[in-house]
Amino acid sequence: MTLSKPLLALAATAVLGLAACEQGSAPAVPEDTPGPVAPESALNGTYNLLESNCGDETSDKRLVIDGNKFLFAGASCTAVSSEQRANQTRVTLACEGEAADGNRIVDLQTRPDGTLRMTDDSLTLTYFQCMRAAASSNVMVDQTM
Repeated sequence: MTLSKPLLALAATAVLGLAACEQGSAPAVPEDTPGPVAPESALNGTYNLLESNCGDETSDKRLVIDGNKFLFAGASCTAVSSEQRANQTRVTLACEGEAADGNRIVDLQTRPDGTLRMTDDSLTLTYFQCMRAAASSNVMVDQTM
């Protein structure tokens, strides 16, 4: 009979444990965490200073952002660092090409109307988004404009 007492105690513990689970103590459903979701590829796409030139792939006012590549007419740049600020992002671009050679520091700001404002030194340009790309494709990285 000494063997049945431990078995009886184990069975009682199991029954009490099952009874506790049946009383509706289901795990809580996780809630979405509030906060910004901005993947690195959030700016990927094609832009133009003139909205009417969005279909023109040879426009000298065109900007293509593909991952960390910024392709301007006559210059190819790579984002080498970025710093988030209150309402903009400061990006250091390492550029090469006929239009620019060396580092450029630009401030980027996305606007609710879908435009991208880029401030380079004292010059602020507003780019219209022509086409959005969901992820970096590396298709346009080696293209020149």
